Amino acid sequence: MNRGTGLIGHAARASIAGMSTLLLAVLLVVAGRLLGDQEYGKFSFALALAMIFETVMDFGLKEITTRKVARDRKAAQSLVAQTFGLKLALALAAAIGLVVAANLLRPEADVRLACYLLGAASILRSYVLTIRYTLQGIERFGLDGLVVVIDRSLLLVLGAGVLAGGFGLIGLAVAFVGARVISLIAAWALAAGQIGAFRPAFDRERWLALQRQALPFGAFIIVLHLYSYADTVMLGVIRGDEETGLYNAAYRLYEGLANVGQVLQTVLIPRLSLHYGTNRAAHGRLARRGLLAGGLLAPATAAAGFLLGERAVILLFGPAYAPAGQVLQLLSIGFVFVLPLCALYAVALSAGAGAWLLRTAVTGCVANIALNLVLIPRFGMHGAAAATVAGEALSMTVLAMGLRRHVWPPAGVPRPTTCE
Repeated sequence: MNRGTGLIGHAARASIAGMSTLLLAVLLVVAGRLLGDQEYGKFSFALALAMIFETVMDFGLKEITTRKVARDRKAAQSLVAQTFGLKLALALAAAIGLVVAANLLRPEADVRLACYLLGAASILRSYVLTIRYTLQGIERFGLDGLVVVIDRSLLLVLGAGVLAGGFGLIGLAVAFVGARVISLIAAWALAAGQIGAFRPAFDRERWLALQRQALPFGAFIIVLHLYSYADTVMLGVIRGDEETGLYNAAYRLYEGLANVGQVLQTVLIPRLSLHYGTNRAAHGRLARRGLLAGGLLAPATAAAGFLLGERAVILLFGPAYAPAGQVLQLLSIGFVFVLPLCALYAVALSAGAGAWLLRTAVTGCVANIALNLVLIPRFGMHGAAAATVAGEALSMTVLAMGLRRHVWPPAGVPRPTTCE
């Protein structure tokens, strides 16, 4: 591995993963068209619930993996093996929580079954993510992109196939499970070629050490996912499946555009992690460059979403989803905050600022849920979009204040040894 490889080259390779998200977007468009807004709303609810509980299984382990591997590649094989073993125990807790939540929130048998199946797919996805973050840690962004392309291609082919065959909501959920099984096998083989063969390892002392290190990041990720998907769950419970489907048509396009920030974050984390352990001045310079890049990309991305939002929704999902166009326009305002926030996340993760990440996520989540409780009953999906934008703005402000004080202290003040 050549540590001198330029960040632009890494960004180009990392963008493969971002662009492959278009394959998933195509599947979601096909699902929206063939399922109809009500069934698509059920699918969106089940997927959101599964994503929330996936974080219980991961609990910050993938972030720790990237940081540790970036600093010591020789630790990768052992680290991944222990992480795979630990995740078996965490998967059981996540599955129990998902089953309980699905039965409490939704009485419909098909929605519950979809939640169970997509929960199983999320468990498999969590293992794939561990491998992806390991590849990112050793800066093999091309292989990381290949893993994502394989995963998304399988989802598209299998998902579109079952939808075209008329198997509906449950068939689509089964396709997610099948695609993730094959993706995990392929990712495992690719990773073994880079770090050596591995299998789940069971060392209780190592597990406890890993979990202690991952705890701040895990709490942050759980709160972040709750923040990201609570609006969909709340819409499903308060307003019903039809409006949930419309909102998620807009939200999926919003997530697609947000991949601009994800590419930036993915490229920054390994290099920032390396610099933080070896050269704090270089870490600060790269952090500021990353934040500047996010700030420059934000207005263009927001303008694209706002100006093209309604036409994009109608073109992709059909005229029945036209009301979602205004929702996408509202959400697009959030890019002004989301893209700089992605750069700030990279800085915080590289420096071990888990406490500030958690404070940021909790603040944004509490504000988002509170606003959703007020706005969704009155304004429906438009209220959910407004709550999302407000939450992003607040999160960016809180994290920027925290990192300015800890990572970039005033002149003459020594840099802290940690960001906690």
